[in-house]
Formats: sequence, structure tokens, C-alpha cells
Amino acid sequence: MRKLSGSCLCNKVKIEVPDEFEYMGNCHCSECRKFTGSDYSSVGGLSSDKFTFTSGEEFVSTYGKSEETELAFCSLCGSSLFSRKLKTGKHNIRLGILDDTPTHKPSFHIFTGSKAPWNEISDDLKQFEKGPVK
Repeated sequence: MRKLSGSCLCNKVKIEVPDEFEYMGNCHCSECRKFTGSDYSSVGGLSSDKFTFTSGEEFVSTYGKSEETELAFCSLCGSSLFSRKLKTGKHNIRLGILDDTPTHKPSFHIFTGSKAPWNEISDDLKQFEKGPVK
């Protein structure tokens, strides 16, 4: 099984995940925009037991966004790393932290009903006004 490496901007936090994302998509909700500082967040989801820190776990800070979601970021450089879905046991990895190219690419957009007004979705990927996709 092929492994993908990822890291934060300062390279202190390093992760490894298998190239086996269960889904990959773009979230346009206002919370993802604030967490990433971008128009939307591209994520790949997989079971939390497939997620591994290879170094720098001590530099990871978390923010409890809700009873269901914990957001993780590097405490040194501020890089948005992932969200952890506490009830479903999933990690949504921010695809921008990957140092390797995954086999697949995002296949949908969620929360398009609350997307940034200046962002025009111009691809043919499936769109959902709300989310997440079940």
C-alpha cells in the first residue's frame, strides 16, 4: 500500500496516511473558510486509525469546534492540518499539507449554499448545497 507524507509550513509536524481516502472533496462552509483562510477547504477523509504522526505531534494544538469536530493546527506556524470527527472516527486531512500527490482528487463540493460570494465554481464536480455527503 502506497503511503502519503504531509507536513506543516515550518516542517515540524509530519504525518503519514495511506493513499486510500474514502472521499475527497471541497468544503465551502464559512467555518472551513475561517480555519483555512481560503475560499474553500479541500479535504480527504479516512479512518482515524489510518492516520499517523511521524514527528512533531507535540506541536499540534486543537480547537474543539463542536461536540463532533476537533480542528488541528501547528502551534508554531499556524498551518491548518486536519479536522477529527469524534463520533465517526474519521480524520479529514487538508490536502494542501500533503507532500505527495494522492491517486485520486476531489470529486464534489459541499456547503455551496454558503460559499464565498466571490468564488465561482467552474468545474463539473457534483455540488451539494449542504453537507456532508453521506
